[in-house]
Amino acid sequence: MKNKPSIISFLIGCVLCTSLAPMVFANHRSGDFPLPELIRMSDFDGDGIPDLAVNLSGFDHIAILKGDGHANFSVQRQVETDTLPKGMVVADFNKDGKLDLATVQDWGYNIKVNLGDGKGGFTFAMERNADGEPTRLYTADVDNDGNLDLIGNGPQEGVVLTYLGKGKNGFATAALEIEDHPNCQALGIGDFNGDGNADMAIAFFTGKMADLSNIDILLGDGHGNFTPFTEFQTSPQVANVATVDLNGDGKLDLIASGGGSENEQGIYVQVFLGDGTGNFTNKQTIDLGIGSIKGEPAVSDFNEDGKLDVAVPISSLGERRGDLSTMVDIFVGDGTGMLTQVSTATVGQSPHSAVPHDFDGDGHIDLVVSNRTDGTISVLLGDGRGNFTTHATIDVNALPAD
Repeated sequence: MKNKPSIISFLIGCVLCTSLAPMVFANHRSGDFPLPELIRMSDFDGDGIPDLAVNLSGFDHIAILKGDGHANFSVQRQVETDTLPKGMVVADFNKDGKLDLATVQDWGYNIKVNLGDGKGGFTFAMERNADGEPTRLYTADVDNDGNLDLIGNGPQEGVVLTYLGKGKNGFATAALEIEDHPNCQALGIGDFNGDGNADMAIAFFTGKMADLSNIDILLGDGHGNFTPFTEFQTSPQVANVATVDLNGDGKLDLIASGGGSENEQGIYVQVFLGDGTGNFTNKQTIDLGIGSIKGEPAVSDFNEDGKLDVAVPISSLGERRGDLSTMVDIFVGDGTGMLTQVSTATVGQSPHSAVPHDFDGDGHIDLVVSNRTDGTISVLLGDGRGNFTTHATIDVNALPAD
């Protein structure tokens, strides 16, 4: 399954290699455009200041950006991956007190684990197979053994793969499989029924029409096994499922967002409230028109009223793939699960994913947003009222200085 590129793409690749060889090979990159998508925030070098990891899906690298505590970031290094990195998680997998990095590659069909040195550097440690053109990677302790596990999707094979963690000994070679979920583009993981075990929400679809997309709720037994519990319909082609207690009742809810390119049903944000037993009820569906939402929203309290809000990057608007967006829609929550749009932040082209944090230390939540087409990251400063202004635009195209 690793020989996916066609003869046509091979010939195009040859032309690009010929014309761009000095640039590409000198920089140890496989493509011409960085295409940043997901962002992970953590303190990689132990200085107490948040840093960023950004997958450069076009360069087959992860860019590590160092933060200065004043909402500025600079590329420090790039971690090499396999072909077309998509999913990415950051955690201390081997329990040495240093953050590690795991990625899943769409065309590489694998998961790669890089161990951190506590100074912002990462070294390749192991690889696991991941069939089905994987696009997302998650981590949780699904078997309650105190070790973090890795969970990846395989949308083309309709599977979800779980690799049980062994702490310092890495991850199991063989994966536990959950089948029969075609086009499973997104997962949500959390304890939905309050039994102390990790459960799973799998978003999948069998077609692009409105009645062919669903979320399947599977309850975990604390040993790495999951049993189907309930299934409910969603709007078409969910791209992301966020698990969060949106209405403050102590029970996990789901925020689904999506709508793929050329989807005639439109893009949307949906809220499903959990009842604490594993059942969910549709509280709200917000229609955002025609376009696409491909990445991850940010959830935090933007207007400082004690209620969670949501920032949704809009990848494109309109019916054509070239109708690129530069918008991040800001929604404030009322504490019951209802969201209302209050503002729109302007960023670069094709915003993909957003991460919230007080990056400049002024007490207000800010945002960093990846701009896929522009190859940049926008740093937006919040005013504590739900409004955001651009502080910096960071080019992830350049390699770090030696």
